Amino acid sequence: MDIVFWQIFLVLFLIILAALVSCFETAITTVSRPKIWKLKNDGCRRAKKLEKLLKNREKLVSVMLLANNAINIIASSLTTKILLELFGEIGVVYATIFLTVIIIVFGEILPKTLALQKSETVSLFFVDVIALLYHSFLPIVAIIQKIIDKVLCKFKNSNKINTDLDEIRSTLEIKAKEGSIFKYDKDLLDGVLDLSDTSIGEIMVHRKNILSINYNLNASDIIKKAIDIGHTRIPLWQGNEENIIYILNVRKMLKNLYLYPGSFNIANALSPPFFVPSSNTLKSQLFSFRKFKKRMAIVIDEYGSVQGLITLEDILEEIVGEIKEQDEISEINIVKTKSGLYKVSGKTLVHDLNKKLDWQLPEDDQAHNVSTYIINRLGRIPEEKEIFTVADFYFEIVKKNNNDIVLTKIKKIV
Repeated sequence: MDIVFWQIFLVLFLIILAALVSCFETAITTVSRPKIWKLKNDGCRRAKKLEKLLKNREKLVSVMLLANNAINIIASSLTTKILLELFGEIGVVYATIFLTVIIIVFGEILPKTLALQKSETVSLFFVDVIALLYHSFLPIVAIIQKIIDKVLCKFKNSNKINTDLDEIRSTLEIKAKEGSIFKYDKDLLDGVLDLSDTSIGEIMVHRKNILSINYNLNASDIIKKAIDIGHTRIPLWQGNEENIIYILNVRKMLKNLYLYPGSFNIANALSPPFFVPSSNTLKSQLFSFRKFKKRMAIVIDEYGSVQGLITLEDILEEIVGEIKEQDEISEINIVKTKSGLYKVSGKTLVHDLNKKLDWQLPEDDQAHNVSTYIINRLGRIPEEKEIFTVADFYFEIVKKNNNDIVLTKIKKIV
């Protein structure tokens, strides 16, 4: 009888141990690494130990699964043995019913529910026990992992996916829907994440729309045109508009003109152009601007031909949204009408239209703005007042200027 008592005691101990391991597994799976990182920086010893363990979270979870299964198997075998001795063959049925109820309710559901609600508390409180289990079972897990890797190596996808960024985007989406963060904050963070995926060719000012000045004009004409254009930096060309040889700093020009009117030399306000390839991402271009202390760059293709122009402000607008001065507020390129259609300027970038309205118009170097997108898709220049559909979008040409589409109405067909 004493032997049976101790066997029953051992079974109960194993069930409690299995419940704890199951609790640990859920806790370390759901615990927030940023919170643990903050606690570690605040001087919490347990957090420091847990943060070190979480660096190998996959192996840690594997250890917990192995330990949990091993404990459950031992408990099941021992329970079956006890009940067979007490009740005979019917003991197998009793063992099955008993273990199913006990393990599911008290060994899985209850501890995992608790761990989900208090993942940080559980992980920190039992960190020493978790560390002991981890180091005890790690050699066995390492052997099993090697076997699994050999079996699965043929099925691994060769394409590397940045799952960390995808996880961050998904987290932002969930937090925004839950109301934990404001939509503006989500858009701001999305803008930062998009810098690595967006090429400068998608947001640059196309060469056709670059406002530049002929370098061969006399100084007074250059000053007048620069003031009319109203930009702080303006490209100067010679021979043809794609042969950009200088960048005029208008602020420096006006300062020198004010301080030294009698000996003014426009050359003092000029600097060589900064050329960059169109394949650059916004992230790499932002670093490039910072490294070379520039605010404007001329975008060229692989053959050295000018494709467009990009500024530091263009990249910042991708993060924080459109930046407009007071006298530019009236220049709105996308306006929603009462009928549900959007009036869109032909020079509006397809990238900006997609971003603002959450559309998916295809973007490419040959269709940088709405006007060229329409012409490329139709294969011809549409007539004024012409109505047509492209993919899932309704278009109406409102105004034209020769071969340029000045204004159009667009609506997504539901």
